[in-house]
Amino acid sequence: MKKMNHYFVVFCMLFCAFEAIAATDFDSWKASFYKKAQKQNISNEVLDKYFVKTTFLPDVIESDRKQPEFTLSFGNYMQRIVSDFRIKKGREFLKEHRKFLQKIESKYGVPAHYLVAFWATETNFGEIKGKTDILNALATLSFDERRSEFFSEQLMTLLKILQKEKIDSPVGSWAGAFGHFQFMPTTFYQYAVDEDGNGQRDILNSFEDAIGSAANYLNKIGWKRGQSWGREVILSGNLYLKAGEKHPLSDWVKWGVKRTDGKIYNPVDLPSKAELLLPEGMNGPAFLVYENFDVIKRWNKSDFYALAIGVLADKIAQKHTLDVKSLKVLPNLSKDDVKAVQQVLKKEKFYDGNIDGIMGSGTRKALKKYQTAHKLPADGFLSKELLEIFKK
Repeated sequence: MKKMNHYFVVFCMLFCAFEAIAATDFDSWKASFYKKAQKQNISNEVLDKYFVKTTFLPDVIESDRKQPEFTLSFGNYMQRIVSDFRIKKGREFLKEHRKFLQKIESKYGVPAHYLVAFWATETNFGEIKGKTDILNALATLSFDERRSEFFSEQLMTLLKILQKEKIDSPVGSWAGAFGHFQFMPTTFYQYAVDEDGNGQRDILNSFEDAIGSAANYLNKIGWKRGQSWGREVILSGNLYLKAGEKHPLSDWVKWGVKRTDGKIYNPVDLPSKAELLLPEGMNGPAFLVYENFDVIKRWNKSDFYALAIGVLADKIAQKHTLDVKSLKVLPNLSKDDVKAVQQVLKKEKFYDGNIDGIMGSGTRKALKKYQTAHKLPADGFLSKELLEIFKK
């Protein structure tokens, strides 16, 4: 017992020493950043009021280092995001605020049901906006070397916002995002608007500003007025082989792609090109996605996220769309499994991306090439059976 107590005391001493060194280094970094901020025309008044008081948050570093052990399957992900609660509450909000949302849609060209879908997904209708002081979070991540350049830009921008907007430092996520739609400071700085007309851009407390800012952001990054995100479709023959390819919509129609609602696919006035997505491979649902799908991915680059936003928006607007409840909940992929697959794909010259354990578009394209070369059904999907082949 005495020996264990001794080890515990030594551990505490070492931990305290580490904390003291980190605190000293952080103070030195703060002094250096203070001078950089002055050169960016941040006033001493703002720096002394906000930046000087920043503290190092070890929990933020821990969150940044954490990598989820598993990647959710498509069915699991969609059923989590596109819930009955969000559909019901989204419809209620559309009805309750119809006049305001019609004004926003007319002004920015982004339909209200998409904005409500983003709002539901990002903060559960404003209920979960985060409780971390983002000034401390961004200072911590700027001090840390892993992504210092990115977060230093966010921190500098936040200080500019505090100086210009005359608002207190907001709370938000551990990564520095804040407000109803979880904007990073640079996104706020470029795209936030004063929709309620009170002279302040407040996406944390003013819902009008938050909705207007989200609509303005989507508009400015390329939202196509009058176009959908895409739709679920029915394939024929071996069209699954074209997964991940973009072709004119008229070609997809010519090849036999059909709408799941039974209506005739009319290419007139629709986007010139559409991409085929098979998130669960040849045996799962198929989607043709358009330019606005790519715009959604500029908000979040995940295909699953963009599909969830599109389907949730359709359901809120009571449009025919994917039956999420019918999706199979397949086993989640472990990141170690995906990394192992990426390593094999890289070794065989099919993949030149990072070994990051993320099943992104680059990995799926490489997987499709591997399937083709090995005379397997080339749908770019990592099934349980294919994973076993990679493990041999």
